[in-house]
Amino acid sequence: MKRNFYLLVLAVSLVACAGSRRGEHATVAAKTWVDETLAGLSLEQKVGQMIYPRSDGVFVNASDPESRTLTEAARSGRIGGVVFFKGEPYETAAIVNRLQEASKLPLLMASDYEWGTAMRVQGGSRFPRAMAMGAGASLVDMEFQAEVTAREARAYGIHLLLNPVLDLSTNPKNRVITTRSFGQDPDRAGELGVAFIKRAQSLGVLTTAKHFPGHGATVVDSHLGLPVLDFDLERLKRVEMAPFRAAIDAGVAAIMPGHIAVPALGGARDRPSTLSSEVLQGVLRGDLGFDGLIVSDALDMGGARQNAWDGEVAVAAVRAGVDMLLVPPDALVAYQSVLRGVERGDIPLARIDSAVRRILEAKARVGLHRARTVDLEALPLRVAAPGFADRLDRVFDKTITLVKNESDLLPFTGAAPPRLLLVDFVFSNDRDSEPDIFAEELERRAATLRRIRLTPRTAATRAKEIRPEDGEIVLVASYARTRSFLGQGELASELGERLSTLARNGTTVVFASLGSPYTLNTVPDAAVLVTTYDGAPGSQRALARALFGEVKISGKLPVGLSERYPQGHGIQVDAHRMKLAEVTHPQDVGMSKSGLEEAARLVEEAIEDGAAPGAVILVARRGQIVLEKAFGHMSYDDGAERMRLDTMFDLASLTKIFATTTLSMIFYERGLLDLESPVSSYIPEFRGEDKDRVLVKDLLAHSGGLLWWTDLYMKFEGQPPDRARRGYIQAICEMPLDYSPRSKTSYSDLGILLLGEILERVSGKPLDVMAQEEVFDPLAMDDTMFRPPESLLARIAPTEQDAWRGRVVHGEVHDENAFGLGGLAPHAGLFSTASSLAPFPQMYLNGGAYNGRRIVNAETIELFTTRAELAPDSSRALGWDTPSEPSSAGAYFSAESYGHTGFTGTSMWIDPERELFVLLLTNRVHPTRENRKLYDVRPKFHDAIMKAIVDMEIHPRGAN
Repeated sequence: MKRNFYLLVLAVSLVACAGSRRGEHATVAAKTWVDETLAGLSLEQKVGQMIYPRSDGVFVNASDPESRTLTEAARSGRIGGVVFFKGEPYETAAIVNRLQEASKLPLLMASDYEWGTAMRVQGGSRFPRAMAMGAGASLVDMEFQAEVTAREARAYGIHLLLNPVLDLSTNPKNRVITTRSFGQDPDRAGELGVAFIKRAQSLGVLTTAKHFPGHGATVVDSHLGLPVLDFDLERLKRVEMAPFRAAIDAGVAAIMPGHIAVPALGGARDRPSTLSSEVLQGVLRGDLGFDGLIVSDALDMGGARQNAWDGEVAVAAVRAGVDMLLVPPDALVAYQSVLRGVERGDIPLARIDSAVRRILEAKARVGLHRARTVDLEALPLRVAAPGFADRLDRVFDKTITLVKNESDLLPFTGAAPPRLLLVDFVFSNDRDSEPDIFAEELERRAATLRRIRLTPRTAATRAKEIRPEDGEIVLVASYARTRSFLGQGELASELGERLSTLARNGTTVVFASLGSPYTLNTVPDAAVLVTTYDGAPGSQRALARALFGEVKISGKLPVGLSERYPQGHGIQVDAHRMKLAEVTHPQDVGMSKSGLEEAARLVEEAIEDGAAPGAVILVARRGQIVLEKAFGHMSYDDGAERMRLDTMFDLASLTKIFATTTLSMIFYERGLLDLESPVSSYIPEFRGEDKDRVLVKDLLAHSGGLLWWTDLYMKFEGQPPDRARRGYIQAICEMPLDYSPRSKTSYSDLGILLLGEILERVSGKPLDVMAQEEVFDPLAMDDTMFRPPESLLARIAPTEQDAWRGRVVHGEVHDENAFGLGGLAPHAGLFSTASSLAPFPQMYLNGGAYNGRRIVNAETIELFTTRAELAPDSSRALGWDTPSEPSSAGAYFSAESYGHTGFTGTSMWIDPERELFVLLLTNRVHPTRENRKLYDVRPKFHDAIMKAIVDMEIHPRGAN
């Protein structure tokens, strides 16, 4: 045993030694390549290694002048690499390969990927902006961003990331950094920056800390002019320079000085750090001991060019200590100017050699001495991997920061969602923000949504159009943010004034900044202040989730907004999944506890009187379950199990509502189902007599002339379900109409069978798949299903002692025609529990949305639940029924109510006026369908429920 252990240790040691030798060999090979390459370069080639022009990663013709110039520069050795800006994955990688193949020496490719490769490459992964990460990201989240960014960068052929940004956002008036910064805390910025640097560089890319010694406290945009950082040395060391010191200690590969003058570091007030040897050589190399690459910020920026012409700028930068000249206005001018500077002695040759050595070492570090091109075919496997999507969503969720939450308005409840007036404030030239995404997310959740879109130009004249209707919440989504060249993004003053006036006059205003958090100061009277720091699609979706309680709100301000809202402030709100909840005190939703007890007593007495073996009731008002109770037993057998809250019932004709009608509504909205079209346009076999006059809406309203029922199951007994279904449809099509279309109403299962066939034809999917995907899964109706498995039998209430089947029907559909189709039919076949069904009627009360998912629109609900008026004296809506006289809903459900019943003893009624629904599930047909006692009980039970409402007057329908 010991011998085996020693052999194992020896083997591990040999492997470790072999790995160590391979690592040493690779290091030696890289150093040899650097030494030999440097020794073999001419002065012209050395200077070329220091020049890095820009390129877009977009398709251009081979004869395009700029493309040809760049390719020729690579071929002649006048560039050391390229800085890539906007582009697409394949085009970026293809240009990289073309330039690498043209160049004698490998090229070092660079790009800004501050918030993921999507910053430059369309289709790449997009992360939150740095300030958002500072608000809530963990170090693991930062490492995740580094990992995804590094892998995608290498897939494009990019080796040098021009990030992270380590500037501190300490000046709200800053015009270039703000949300690009992790915040104002040097330690937090350093920790997040270091996490990114270490993980990214471990995966074969180089990183750049910028903009040394710190650009976040300035006012002037260095793209346009020269900012001056006027802090003393002690402040600079303690605050601005601290994150850079952490990055240097972590081994960051490159540092980018900002085009900012810093007198306290020995630089002149009219000279940017980029051109200051005191800053670069004295402080960065000397005091901080940095020995990596110093790369310039873009030399076409105003801050670099303010006091010198372009050639002079390039020479001064190299002389000051810059190794890589990024984005000169003219690469050839920069190249020639530096070359002349060396030739006339303005730039020591040793300065060139040290810079080129660092550049070659960087190229060797990323393996460019071994391979330089990328595999285009691998791009789809390495970029925007769908497996990262959920994790990326969680990162965005963590960034949401709630600054003010008056009266605990947030989260909105999905059980009774708000009516919203959305005001988008966007800049017409801001291509990074896509406000339609946020609107779409709100539409899925809100009861209603109106929308106004304002820009800085239109706000002055249109702000007064913000007129909320009764009960509407004004939700402002501001995308104002600081942008390079364009300055500080601010809320239009007219909009701010209008919102403040509304808030002071009692309108509920929710102000969300999807950009600069400082805009929250514009509307201090808003009930809610919340920020995402970013208008990215991921931020918009995360904000919608947070507003509706689907995720925890945990972000903290990485910058101070005011004395009231300092750095570190943030209101924590736990996730509140938007589901029905059981209320402790019914009076909280305007119902009497004793009144509800009386309603329950009626059901209990009915069960004792033999109306059904058992029952389960569930009543909810305003999103709160006020009564849920089980009565009786599963059957009348001795020793029968007691009825439980999770008992599953055969829903019978409620299937028409929970599946078929709602699917019809969904497909109507999508334009797949035309209610006004004849049935024959979908089922050509349905022709003859008046059949061409039968419209799709007639099937829903039971006014199409079809026979109410026939024993199809007997005609196709013993056939497989698919063949039986085809037989059913053919038989119905061949039957003569029972009456002229729309001359009267006759409840017809046969018409619903035709409707189910239409739905399957327009969708190409079976009914159960459609219902699961479109309704049951989105509403988490987990116990709602066709053909329940045998494992659930103990929970299923039995129905009838069926002479035809010769047994008690238990766990299989009671309806014979549905049974003949294998238990899957549009008119019957669903099984469920009361609690599983409850989200469905609440979704209708919510205007079609529940728990963050919109199933249908409010307008469609109104269309389908309003009396169709297709036949004389009919109470039928489209698929639904409305209260008739008399009605199973009793006398007190409002005229706006709608519902349905099921033959087995089930029913559901919804009253939008009273914000209430009632589910009554029984197995009254056990052991025989001849038991009709429940018919008398249902109206009385529903009346008792309505009489339990105490916060409004309840009168019988039609009473004054």
